[in-house]
Amino acid sequence: MAEQTVLDKSLRILVVDDLSNMRKTLKNMLRFIGFDQIDEADDGDTGINMLTKHQYQLVVCDWVMPRVSGIDMLRKAREMPHLKDLPFLMVTAEVDAAQIVQAAETEVDGYIIKPFVARTLEEKIVAIINKKNNPTDLQKLMMAAEAAKDREDYGEAIACFERAQELNPNSARTRQGMGEIYRLQGDLDRAEQLFQEAAVANPRFVKVHQSLGELYEEKGDKVMAAMAMETAAEISPNNPDRLTKLGELYLENGDTDKAEEVFKAAVKHDPNNPDRRTAIGEAFLKAGQEDRAAESFQDSLSLKQDTNVYNRLGIALRKKGRFKEAILEYRKAIKVDPNDEVLYYNIGRAFMQDKNFNSARKAFQKSLALDPDFADANKMIQKLDEMGH
Repeated sequence: MAEQTVLDKSLRILVVDDLSNMRKTLKNMLRFIGFDQIDEADDGDTGINMLTKHQYQLVVCDWVMPRVSGIDMLRKAREMPHLKDLPFLMVTAEVDAAQIVQAAETEVDGYIIKPFVARTLEEKIVAIINKKNNPTDLQKLMMAAEAAKDREDYGEAIACFERAQELNPNSARTRQGMGEIYRLQGDLDRAEQLFQEAAVANPRFVKVHQSLGELYEEKGDKVMAAMAMETAAEISPNNPDRLTKLGELYLENGDTDKAEEVFKAAVKHDPNNPDRRTAIGEAFLKAGQEDRAAESFQDSLSLKQDTNVYNRLGIALRKKGRFKEAILEYRKAIKVDPNDEVLYYNIGRAFMQDKNFNSARKAFQKSLALDPDFADANKMIQKLDEMGH
């Protein structure tokens, strides 16, 4: 029997919830249990910022928050090497099938359903800390494999995964882990074989379908990549990053209707993220659908002003011959950053396309005043000279 953890009451805990009364309730419960090192954050973005500045042993986090949700905060934390093993306890009003899959995919350590009492909270924390402090032999091997992978000792990683598979011959996770190592080494055929075996061993294992999609894309098979990502999205439909990638694949395969459908779903699950809208705009722009790209860039700018997005919006509008609209957007960008020579160059290009050559010259001259070595701006002035403007 695994040794039971005596709960260390000196743990430093971060409580994350957008509602001040809920933060107060959680802190009171934690103090009742015996914890006294408790910090708080009012949203996922604030929480991530605090995690990068301070060392915590546990996060108690609300699932639904307006700016950055708890699950998105966890996803960002898992991408950081020093936070990938930090225990997370999610607080949620309800748990449906999609949430359970999403929680497992993002490696949530546990969740607790509102309303609850201090005793239930303590039991959840004990279970999480006990699991962390007393891993099984299989878990130790999986952790050793991941550590070897991180330091690029692929031979050791494979050896650990193989020993783990001996303990659990039907494990999809060991096959998926080995497949990732072979993929990193460039053996895509062996990686594909292992991913397929993992998918057979556990057809509901989201991560392996995600890996298959990425592998097929690397192989240049966008149709198979989309099919694998579709399967992953059917199992776990609330992941906005995957939905965005699936939309990009649909566009590359020429299926605009499906792309728009999954892009809408991605935005629904991540409504306040301007980068999401920008990524969708870039996908449409790459596919030659400038009108849809412009709409996405405008949606992004409605959430956050960004000179790069203004630039991309200007390009989309110029490609559709909407030069005056592009000029208006560049002027907005210049108000945000009046010392960006690229903005003056781009508005100069828009003026030229709109046959406003005098304004174009002034814009290129301003660009050169900010950066005398800006070769492209100098070429455009020379072109105006040659045209007699």
